[in-house]
Amino acid sequence: MSKVAAVDVPERYSHECRVASVRFLNRGTFQVELESSIGAALRYTAGHYLQLNITIDGQAHSLSYSVANRPDSKQPHRLQLFIQNGSLFTEKLLRRLVQLCGRQEHLTVILPMGRAFLQSDLRQPHLLVAAGSGISKIKCLAEEIVARDPSTDVRVYWSNKDIDDFYLLEEFREWETLGENLSFTPILEAEHPDWNGRTGFIFEVIQQDLCISDNTVAYLCGSPRMVYGTIDQLTPYRLHEANCYSDVFEYAPREHKTNVAV
Repeated sequence: MSKVAAVDVPERYSHECRVASVRFLNRGTFQVELESSIGAALRYTAGHYLQLNITIDGQAHSLSYSVANRPDSKQPHRLQLFIQNGSLFTEKLLRRLVQLCGRQEHLTVILPMGRAFLQSDLRQPHLLVAAGSGISKIKCLAEEIVARDPSTDVRVYWSNKDIDDFYLLEEFREWETLGENLSFTPILEAEHPDWNGRTGFIFEVIQQDLCISDNTVAYLCGSPRMVYGTIDQLTPYRLHEANCYSDVFEYAPREHKTNVAV
């Protein structure tokens, strides 16, 4: 394990990992399990993402993915990623990961990365918002919050365009049994005959629930348009951008906002 120079705190480290498993979650999403090749503890906080360095067709790539599992003292050498197969490149990536699965060959992972990790006061109400594949980060945050303080008021919202885009719903429902004040709301953007849950834009459903107070802390994971649009739509409902965390603030900042928490 070698130390990597970085300006962010905590320090980043390079780990050699092997691919332990690759499996379907749904028609287009895969769960990838990585393990330290030497059994070393992989140090990060819930909400961090990693950089995956991998060679595909002889070309080196550095890819960023949210870590989907909370740090676990019983399995400190394990990482879980959710990868959507939505392009020719990701198809090649997944094919390469399957090729590496179970072999002694390793790839390099750099972590922890990002400033939108869990760092808030769990005595405050928490709003966790995900669109599409953003659920991997939100899953990790929810599990960590429940593990640290099951009495925390946590509301999780996950929006998808297609009914088939939802996965691990049974596991996500278990959060509600583990957390004393945790609710999980999957949202389909449009009506569907096979969908009995909530529908509409994610901010509309949150507005309807009247669940925001002046001290609500929000973690949002999705596209810049989704993140900033949700914040703007919920500002009249007492959500303060200074109480919001998102990786979007780093890679797609908007200059006219200066009170963003990072």
